[in-house]
Amino acid sequence: MQALSLEDFNYELPEELIAQEPLPQRSSSRLLVRQSNGSLEHQLFKNLARILPPGTRLLYNDTRVIPGRLRAHTKHGGRIELMLLKPLSLDENRWQVLGKPFRKLLPGTELVLDETCRARIEAQFTDTAQATAEVSFSLPYSEFLGWMDRVGYIPLPPYIARREANPAPLSEDRERYQTIYAQEQGSVAAPTAGLHFSHEIWQELRDAGIVPVPLTLHVGGGTFLPVKTTEIAAHVMHTERYRMSSKSWEELENAQRIGLPLIAVGTTSLRCLESFVRQSQRPGVRLEDQLDRWLETDLFLYPKHKEETIKPWGLSGLITNFHQPESSLLMLVSALIGYQSMRDLYKTAVAEQYRFLSYGDASLLMF
Repeated sequence: MQALSLEDFNYELPEELIAQEPLPQRSSSRLLVRQSNGSLEHQLFKNLARILPPGTRLLYNDTRVIPGRLRAHTKHGGRIELMLLKPLSLDENRWQVLGKPFRKLLPGTELVLDETCRARIEAQFTDTAQATAEVSFSLPYSEFLGWMDRVGYIPLPPYIARREANPAPLSEDRERYQTIYAQEQGSVAAPTAGLHFSHEIWQELRDAGIVPVPLTLHVGGGTFLPVKTTEIAAHVMHTERYRMSSKSWEELENAQRIGLPLIAVGTTSLRCLESFVRQSQRPGVRLEDQLDRWLETDLFLYPKHKEETIKPWGLSGLITNFHQPESSLLMLVSALIGYQSMRDLYKTAVAEQYRFLSYGDASLLMF
């Protein structure tokens, strides 16, 4: 069978379908439902409690987006924009950081963010697709998070344009680029499938006998990086931190044992669960030792050829937005429902003028 290449995951996405603003009401977005037999149904997200069967366990990512886009300058006045990717040491408050411009700044370079916070470039990373560095900040980690809440900028993806960027306290995106259930600070991008849930929908789901189950995966900056290798297998995924609690795992295991549906809210929830299961199944690894602790994953799920599909542990469905051409997320969707089904789904979504990407509409994919 012929291997799929990057070009196989290209499709024409009209620019006017890329949502630039969230809808006035979170749950007023459209929902394209794909049943496991491949049939499609046009729905509204607000009807989700009537679409999912009672007893469904709904896995959701409770990560919280940090305003990790920062502005700094060198002692000579050169302006630098920093994008925090992931913490490398909480004790020393060191981060992997994407910067513009960055490549010409040597280790030891001091950066000024404001009168209370400074930064220092400790090392350059030369094995990444974009210019990143290891940067330490003068404030302790706990104080740094509070400082960012005051002066940092919301890390919107590059395809969302804003006429004027404002610090997080003044940003129109501060609330809407955050899920209603966000708890654990650490993501540099939102788990966007969760943006459709309102407090009212969340309560409707509970009233309908649908049980939310939290887990945590901190979305990394690599979510903005496209796949650039023609051979998909050559693509190197970024690493992300995740954690599975004992309580959530017990809930999921019990549900899976008695045959209750498990639906993941977003690709991050799916990757968190599948990463945990695969890690726990490695030789010499005790599952109980993996619970309630931070782990790292670079799991990349994609179909090697057009006929291949992948069945994640326990899951029967995924709620997800519509993804960019040639992205790892689009490849993940293909791995779940099949390559041709993905092509048909996206052809329908474009023809029916669904809204795409982070602030766009959603799909419910059963498999």
